[in-house]
Amino acid sequence: MQAVTPRTTSAKGRAPVQIPDLLSILTRLKPALIADLDKPQLAALVAEAALVHIRRPRDILRQGEPADWIYLIIKGRIEVNYLDINGNRVMAHLAVPGEVLGEVEQFSGRTCAASCTTLPDTTVMLLDAAMILRHVPADLLMRNFAKIFHDRLTRDNRQHSVAMFYAAEDRIRINLLTMTSAESPQIQLNQTDLAAIAGCSRQTVNKTLSQLRAEGIVEMGRGEIRVLDRARLKSARPGCDQVLPDEGFARIPDAAMPIVVMPKA
Repeated sequence: MQAVTPRTTSAKGRAPVQIPDLLSILTRLKPALIADLDKPQLAALVAEAALVHIRRPRDILRQGEPADWIYLIIKGRIEVNYLDINGNRVMAHLAVPGEVLGEVEQFSGRTCAASCTTLPDTTVMLLDAAMILRHVPADLLMRNFAKIFHDRLTRDNRQHSVAMFYAAEDRIRINLLTMTSAESPQIQLNQTDLAAIAGCSRQTVNKTLSQLRAEGIVEMGRGEIRVLDRARLKSARPGCDQVLPDEGFARIPDAAMPIVVMPKA
């Protein structure tokens, strides 16, 4: 795999990345890996790091290969995909601005546990383990890593719960809510991938999306789904109860915690 060149430029090298007031953006995003750095420390890290804008989908990390960089998402989203021994691909996560990828592999020296593919027009900050160690105090870095692992464990537990106890239609609705937000209501995702994420057939996804579109809750384009009415997408279906998990149940960056629905016994 060709590594992303560490420079403040587009992936094609055509134009510089324009990121006004990057320090303010990082302060707003609050990336867990570099949380609680003071302004001088953060400024020193930013001065050493590189920004890359990737216009088209591109593999930046590949399962089973070393991680050349730690990627901090500034803009856009990145698919995290796992390929099992039989060649089945599962989208394990959709990373959003503020999240980091490749940090575990960089610090552990192990190969990538999954592949990561950028969605169009994604901007990332390139870091490495040595750079982080120079600018993040050891005790703070340990605490930040613990927070990252806790959030991922919570997210995985939530995904297991949804997969085990929720009906297929509800899993589709929940995933649409968690992969979008009021600020970013659209997601570039085809029905086959949504079916893989929700653990159901493509036919079920097609039927559910068609019903949601007929009700004016979502609209669909080529390889894209846009949520038009989050409130109604959160609403219970006939015969179902609304369930609002407490704040500690899941932490979804850049997206509001949805009200999900559970079928009655």
